[in-house]
Amino acid sequence: MKQALRPLPCLVAIACCAWTPAHADDIAMATVTVRDRKIDVDAYEAPDATSATKISVPLRDVPQTVNVVPAVVLHDQNALSLQDALQNVPGLSFSVGDGQRDQVTIRGFSAISDQFVDGVRDDALYFRDLSNIERVEVLKGPASVLYGRGSAGGLVNRITKKPLADPPIEAGVTLGSRGQRRGEFDVGTTAADKDALFRLTGAVEDSTSFRDRYFLRRRALAPSATALSSCARAAFSRPTSVSSAASARRPARPGSPPPRSARARARWAVIEARAGRASPATLSVARSAKAASSRAALS
Repeated sequence: MKQALRPLPCLVAIACCAWTPAHADDIAMATVTVRDRKIDVDAYEAPDATSATKISVPLRDVPQTVNVVPAVVLHDQNALSLQDALQNVPGLSFSVGDGQRDQVTIRGFSAISDQFVDGVRDDALYFRDLSNIERVEVLKGPASVLYGRGSAGGLVNRITKKPLADPPIEAGVTLGSRGQRRGEFDVGTTAADKDALFRLTGAVEDSTSFRDRYFLRRRALAPSATALSSCARAAFSRPTSVSSAASARRPARPGSPPPRSARARARWAVIEARAGRASPATLSVARSAKAASSRAALS
């Protein structure tokens, strides 16, 4: 039995399909401009490294395995810790490290004390920050010829950021749903005559996690400077040499008696003379001690 179509519902359906609401004028949205540095595709490939020979050498000339995590990878992955960076290196594994340090295993050997910064050993037990790191290099295999004692698995060398002729000005904030809070900056400048370059990086982190009693607090501040002229290099190196000499040759206390041996008395007299405390008796002691040393050498 066929049912007759009701006219009212059909008319309502046709009216709904044909009805077009009157839209108001479109609201003009403000233009949003996103700026970023252009990243070269070839920047993912690192042709040179310094960890294997302590100088910049092409990797094809190094008879040892060296894996490099460049700055572009760290930037694109937003790597905040050493473990985040080393996730890109094959043959590495990670341990918990008691929840208080970086603990890396290279080729089955623990590399807990094989951490370096610009070729200088950094075997302290802590979580390392990457706010001042340009790239991370992993040298696999024994390297005691260049770095002294170490495991047979290899080492991790972090290369720090250096001042640039085109100084960067960057700042970033990282917030997470699990209590992560982090801020970092990277600024640089140059001298008026372009003879000196300066750079300052830093980071502050105060994060928690979904685990109870977990926290991560880090403070990092790393200034650096580069002098382009020979005069500036000499000026920067001079305080270091003066302080090391002063610590190596510490003058005796005023009024201290002279030593008993002739050689020690001669050194004591020289120190007294350099310190401005030389007396006629001191100079006579020095002359007699020098003469005694000469007679002993001739005999």
